[in-house]
Amino acid sequence: MTSPRTQIQTGAFFDNLLGQDGTSFAQRRSALLEASHAFLAHYQGIIRDLHRSGASGRRVVLDTTRMFDLLIRTLYDAATDAPGALLNGRCVLIPLGGYGRDELNPRSDIDIMFYYEGQDQDFAKEVSQRLLYLLWDLSLDVGYSVRSDQDCLEMAERDITARTALLDSRYLAGDRDLYREYEKNVLGPVFGRNSQGFIREKLEENAKRREKYGSSVYLLEPNIKEGEGGLRDLHTALWIARVKYKAKNIRDLVVKGVLTERDMAEFMDAFDYLWRIRNELH
Repeated sequence: MTSPRTQIQTGAFFDNLLGQDGTSFAQRRSALLEASHAFLAHYQGIIRDLHRSGASGRRVVLDTTRMFDLLIRTLYDAATDAPGALLNGRCVLIPLGGYGRDELNPRSDIDIMFYYEGQDQDFAKEVSQRLLYLLWDLSLDVGYSVRSDQDCLEMAERDITARTALLDSRYLAGDRDLYREYEKNVLGPVFGRNSQGFIREKLEENAKRREKYGSSVYLLEPNIKEGEGGLRDLHTALWIARVKYKAKNIRDLVVKGVLTERDMAEFMDAFDYLWRIRNELH
């Protein structure tokens, strides 16, 4: 069983920095950056000590994800609530891939999408610039996109990797109603049709990956993420099962009778073992 998450809070670091005093984002940017550095140094140290003391891989990736969720949500709010040149509009911030799965290792890339509606592209771009430059100034590896529903659908049609990243998306910050529209207008069409095509492409992708990283579990220096028996094998199995059975997560596969409770426990034990190794490498 996973132990309780670390109590991570932003208040002590970001008090008086969220626009109540009427100052502009530009006026508060340096203070936001300084507070962010202090926040990360504090909680990264706590998480590192937890790992060193024997915390599970699951505990560390959950705490790391939670830490970045709170930081990024706070900075997003700061970027959108300040007076100044920001335009009015609708935007929602959506984590993708490993970040969307709540599986951030200590030095993982952070993949996020700024999703907007219709005519709100200028708003989304300005918000993204404010937030991204703060995150980059924190020396974080951030991958990003600014997309509408049509952009997402076209991207998913062209790129199986991008399509898979959408499968692991979730809400983080911004307009909740717009996120519900995203679920309906993007996730529904992308994963509601041609499941056999998705499965076939993922299996082909899996075969190519094994050719590149080795198709044996007996390698002396295995790739924990991409190699045979690594994290990506577990992810691929779950992606295929989720698409085939229209399941949101591994628990849904148990509810639908695809996996047993024992199957799920074995999956999570395997993840935990590999996460702990990868956390140490990071």
